[in-house]
Amino acid sequence: MSSAASPLESASGRHAVLGPRLSLMMFLQYAVWGAWLPIIGRYLTSELGFSGYQVGAIAGTAAAVGAILAPFIAGQIADRVFSAERYLFLAMLAGGVIQFVLAGARTYEAWLWLSVLYSVIYIPTIAISNSLTFAHVRDRDRDFPPIRLWGTIGWIAVSWVFPILWLQHGIGVTWKPPFFVGTEHADVITRLGDALRLSGIISIAYGVYCLTLPHTPPRKSVEKIAFAKAFGLLRNRGFLVLTLAAIPMSLVHTIYFIQTPSFLPQLAGMRDADTQPAMSVGQFSEIFVLAVLGLLIRRVGFRWLLTIGCAAYIGRYLIFATGAPTELVIAAIALHGVCFACFYATAFVHVDRVAPADVRHSAQTVFGILLLGVGPLFAGPVMGRIAEDATMNVTIAECKAAVALVPQKPEGGGDGVEPGGWDRLYPGASAAIKAHEEQHPNEKARSWRVLRDDVQVKALDFGRFWRWNAAIAGIGLALVALLFRTDPAAREEPRRE
Repeated sequence: MSSAASPLESASGRHAVLGPRLSLMMFLQYAVWGAWLPIIGRYLTSELGFSGYQVGAIAGTAAAVGAILAPFIAGQIADRVFSAERYLFLAMLAGGVIQFVLAGARTYEAWLWLSVLYSVIYIPTIAISNSLTFAHVRDRDRDFPPIRLWGTIGWIAVSWVFPILWLQHGIGVTWKPPFFVGTEHADVITRLGDALRLSGIISIAYGVYCLTLPHTPPRKSVEKIAFAKAFGLLRNRGFLVLTLAAIPMSLVHTIYFIQTPSFLPQLAGMRDADTQPAMSVGQFSEIFVLAVLGLLIRRVGFRWLLTIGCAAYIGRYLIFATGAPTELVIAAIALHGVCFACFYATAFVHVDRVAPADVRHSAQTVFGILLLGVGPLFAGPVMGRIAEDATMNVTIAECKAAVALVPQKPEGGGDGVEPGGWDRLYPGASAAIKAHEEQHPNEKARSWRVLRDDVQVKALDFGRFWRWNAAIAGIGLALVALLFRTDPAAREEPRRE
């Protein structure tokens, strides 16, 4: 004789079915981002010739404007008008189209405005995908981290597949990650732009998939001032301190993604095709930390986890500052997993725990303004100021002798009156570099080493640059370690539905 399933059994069965669907959502959510973010800085500087300040302005302004405008476009819509899955559908289709347009853009102005538009569309989807997940899990602390880690897996997958299949030829098997290595294509820098097209394809596919996600309707009972109420959380000490600490942490987090793609190829044994796989080491460590994050929140607590996350940023940048050995620098990238899981992911869980049920979407988005908007807004000018302080006049011989000193290609010229690029140093410099690149296709980033030793150039001291970032991260560490206290609502048992 059969019996009807109990409500608990029905809920368990429903969760078992939703888990894989939500995990695939996270996989696609971050594959869209991971396809282009780790290499875009290198593409903009080396292929399109943008200055470091321009790259910082594009990345920082786009992220900031997107995050600041997002609440008015997406936060209220997700809370009050559109269901979460339908908003994701529309946003991902629109974002995919913009990525294809960006792939063909060549001017700074076009990149700045299109990047801002894309950011306004994409950034809200991060908080909305989080909120959609929270709405369908029974235990936030236990169920969210393993679902979110599939976003990390998506980032890793695209970071490996793209350079293996598109940036190299003559692929062979090796014992070192990513285990499949070949010779870089002669136009490898140009090919980096195709990562935008790949992101567009994934985005459109993700948008279609969103129509199959569980229905997550807007909360008809939300207050008309839901967004203002979410900002009211700043009265809570823990939320206030966390948002203040988020500014310096998100600033150095943004600079990491802007500058690391140009930094890594300068290291001994590294190439442009190795950048994405190398940076994915951080995502691998994310998997392990996120897998136990729920347990850590219960055992260690929010304050210590946030403190550990801030300390990991400092440790990574101090190791980056050494510039050698290459293996140690790559190993330091693994700290990114601790940085992200212990600060970013833990912060989002804390926000969801303290926010009233009727404004959880808006609370996530309010915090996103600080974490993904205000910090990155300052990333461009701060990175420019740090780079200016870390730039000095030295000879090529001095650059060869110091691991962290990297010559900067002279700007301007090439107008028929004055020589352009490397030829501004001396006639024939560009030809020497081009010949070296043709003979050594896997050493393009370090081709400056064929320049005459006595030539004086402006060089960026990456050691000083990364130490500045460690100091800024220290501000966030001090705020969290000394002032953060867990809000009363965050001490309650995780909700079970």
